Amino acid sequence: MTQYQENIEKILSSISKTWNPPPDLTVSEWADKHRVLSAESASEAGQWRTSRAPYQKEIMDTINDHRIHTIVFMKSAQVGATEILNNIVGYFIDQDPSPTLVLQPTLAMAQAWSKDRLANMIRDCDRLRFKVKDPRSRDSGNTVLSKKFPGGNINIVGSNSPSGLASRPIRILLCDEVDRSELSAGSEGDPINLAMKRTTTFWNRKVFITSTPTIKGISRIETAFEESDKRHYHVPCPHCNEYQVLDWENIHWEKGKPETAEYVCKHCETAIDETKKQWMLSKGKWIAENDTKKIAGFHISELYSPWRTWKEMAIDFYSVKSQPEMLKTWVNTALGRSFDDPGESIE
Repeated sequence: MTQYQENIEKILSSISKTWNPPPDLTVSEWADKHRVLSAESASEAGQWRTSRAPYQKEIMDTINDHRIHTIVFMKSAQVGATEILNNIVGYFIDQDPSPTLVLQPTLAMAQAWSKDRLANMIRDCDRLRFKVKDPRSRDSGNTVLSKKFPGGNINIVGSNSPSGLASRPIRILLCDEVDRSELSAGSEGDPINLAMKRTTTFWNRKVFITSTPTIKGISRIETAFEESDKRHYHVPCPHCNEYQVLDWENIHWEKGKPETAEYVCKHCETAIDETKKQWMLSKGKWIAENDTKKIAGFHISELYSPWRTWKEMAIDFYSVKSQPEMLKTWVNTALGRSFDDPGESIE
């Protein structure tokens, strides 16, 4: 082979690598391969591992299911919801560039998410760093609330900012903490519905809605979950191997001693040691209650969280159980359920 032919081969090889399509990855596979958790915003910084909280896998990978256009995630605190949203954002920047909108409850929260979460993820992930220019660089075209990258863009808005919901085509819509969003974007109406209307021109649109619920009857996320296929995460008992949804009613402790709390299997009634939780999570599976082909709904509580123990949950509950306002917050944030106050009627 002549020197000329060798040079041509090198050029063709370089062109081939440049134009090769990205690997056909799911969101969870992309995260396991490329996502790095930033030290400033993660308790466990470093390489992302979906296996740390296995229930997250199906929630993320439903984004790749062409049959599903909307994913609803009703959840407690401490289950990794923000990082799931971040992984979805990173995936679309890198693998499937699209016009994207991230909707936060307020403009201040939109700015905080962009500065504290998105910017750090872009900085620490090699696959993203060279696609999204630093807003401080000259002619980057990027600001705190607007990012451009090859083939797509992302805009971050607050539900209290009507101008941020101005008409623009959106293929990917990610709504965070919708129960804390404004009821109306100025005089324009419900901000969630306004944002969803921006996706209607895309046959392959994806809408991801997540939140901790608030009050029964007015909770946006609960209403959306009820319209979904309503999936719950079933895990096996390490003693009898029977699958079950982890319910608060099965947490037992000695009278006046919440620090003795343990989970009791609803089938064999055997106490399960906390050290078995990770094994149970790894064997778990999502099971849907309804048969709907367009909206996938997921619900999970702190009982499944790798970052919270059953004893900690019991101690927290014991300290607020006789204080209605604090109990309401606990039900919302620990169980991921709306609070139903029988003594109060809501129009």
